[in-house]
Amino acid sequence: MPLKSSILLLVVVLVARADAYTGARVEEIAGWLPERPAACGARIGDRAAWDRLAALPSAAVRIRAAEKMLGDPIPELSDAMYMEFSRSGNRSRYRQKYDRLYFGLADLTLGECLENKGRFLPAIVAHIEAICSLRSWTYPAHDQKLLSFNGSPHIDVGSARLTAYLALAYDWLRDVLQPETRARLLAECDRRSFQPYLATCRNFSPKDSVMARRNWWFHAENNWNSACNSGVVRAALAMVEDRRVRAEFVAAAEEAVPYAMRGYLSDGYCTEGMGYWGYGYGNLLMLGLTVRAATGGKVDLFTDPKHRAVMMFPYGNRLMGWNSPHFADYAANPSLPLLALERQVFPDITSRRASGLDLLAGDEGYAHSDLTFIALRAFGQEPAPDGADGFDALPPRTWFPEGQVLIARGEWPERTMRLSVAIKGGHNGELHNHNDVGSYVVMLDGDEMGGDPGPEVYRAQTFSKDRYLSKVLNSYGHPVPVVGGQLQQTGRAAAAKIVKTDFTDARDEIVIDLTGTYSVPTLKSLVRTLAFDRKTATVTVSDAVTCSEPTAFEVPVITYRDYTKDEKGLHFAFRKKKGVRTLGMTVEASAPVAFRHEVIENKPRPDVTRLAFSFAQPVTNATLSLVYTPSHKPPSM
Repeated sequence: MPLKSSILLLVVVLVARADAYTGARVEEIAGWLPERPAACGARIGDRAAWDRLAALPSAAVRIRAAEKMLGDPIPELSDAMYMEFSRSGNRSRYRQKYDRLYFGLADLTLGECLENKGRFLPAIVAHIEAICSLRSWTYPAHDQKLLSFNGSPHIDVGSARLTAYLALAYDWLRDVLQPETRARLLAECDRRSFQPYLATCRNFSPKDSVMARRNWWFHAENNWNSACNSGVVRAALAMVEDRRVRAEFVAAAEEAVPYAMRGYLSDGYCTEGMGYWGYGYGNLLMLGLTVRAATGGKVDLFTDPKHRAVMMFPYGNRLMGWNSPHFADYAANPSLPLLALERQVFPDITSRRASGLDLLAGDEGYAHSDLTFIALRAFGQEPAPDGADGFDALPPRTWFPEGQVLIARGEWPERTMRLSVAIKGGHNGELHNHNDVGSYVVMLDGDEMGGDPGPEVYRAQTFSKDRYLSKVLNSYGHPVPVVGGQLQQTGRAAAAKIVKTDFTDARDEIVIDLTGTYSVPTLKSLVRTLAFDRKTATVTVSDAVTCSEPTAFEVPVITYRDYTKDEKGLHFAFRKKKGVRTLGMTVEASAPVAFRHEVIENKPRPDVTRLAFSFAQPVTNATLSLVYTPSHKPPSM
């Protein structure tokens, strides 16, 4: 773009932003907001609303969870524990206790609103006081320069989510909390979240290095955008008295959401992984529904047509049942309560299983035990219409053309086992990237037998310049070739090329050129073909390599399962209550191959077993195929 055009565009953007925060749009939004702040859901004094929920079977479960908190000590979060990340890189110990603190507040708040006897109030106040007394609401891993710790608060995904939890406790219990407790809670949310957020949205500029560095999430194209904006804006709508200031938060959300949506591909694929779809898009969904309710539907954050594709992503990103392939950094399966909530945006996107959930159902996922999530369903969602078709049933395949991900499924009535497979192309510069172009997963009866190892537990190295020293994150721990002793390269240029797709009822085949993901001078061509034959229940992963001179070549199998090896190949076994499920694998190669067993440490998650097949001698032209087929006769393990 010419310099003159770039300057003109920048001026237009700056003028538009100035108008958004000082002019007509804020005034317009303010006119749609209620005079007083209010969270979604109902205050404890609205007994008709809460008694209806208290009559549900799950209410007793929620009350028992609150009762458990009465017997548990409030987690202690010392300064020394906060500094542990700076000393050792451990990010788990502090975070686990921090999360328990506000999950405990959520359990107590929900229990008190359902029961309305006052017996949980002292513990609620104690949790609020403990939270308000913390030196920082930011996770230590996100406060590496200790700015928040030393009195200069900034927003991260942890502080934003905490603020949202506090806002619902503040509003739902407005009539029973003492004025001094509410005053302190409001003051701390204002100091730690609302003022830093307003400073960001009023003054944000990528050219301001300090502002952009501390608040990079405001225009980010990943889950941080949704999580940070959603948590703070939802809280502001429940707590900030000045209606015009509340309107600024909504205007900021309007600006931020389009950037968040850029992180999803046009086919709806989320390269961050299934869990981060639930966390990131789940927060965006809660934000959009909360803003829509607060403005009487006048502000709609779901206008981008891509929203529909993104909401359909978890339906297609399933191997079998509700099991998703564990590509990228966050291994998880689709959140059923989140799928139930999607229907408030697109009524036809209906899951029978999700729609049948109790209105107080929580979620096993990271974000959606959030009280806002429960409130949006429990107070604002009608039951699914009778006869709704739903999207629970799985088609033979799902193909994400931009994500370059194929999921192929097979069921055979005459067999007792079902086989599914997923393979990804993509590139090695994706969000929450692993160097995994060509990685795949083979699933038998809902259990992953071999393929992608999923993520490691986060530590300091995970998000540093040394990220790809990890054998779980670099290509060594993925089921992709090692060429001339070299692993796949990192970066957007290390990309797959889809050579061919051929999908039929009987057989699916995809051909992927992996050549560009390696920097090996002798490598001329490396093509991976995955074929899934539904009639024979066979998955074949075949690699064809061509080199200008003899080059070492190795293909690994990655698994968490027990296995045996015999003259026919490998047998992976997974013990279930009804017996052992076994997946056999044979090797077909154009030259003799050697076998090597290795265990990759992945503490505190299970260690990864890497089974490597390499040509005994360097090759110039060669093929190596791995053929997977279920077996009804499990070997002795």
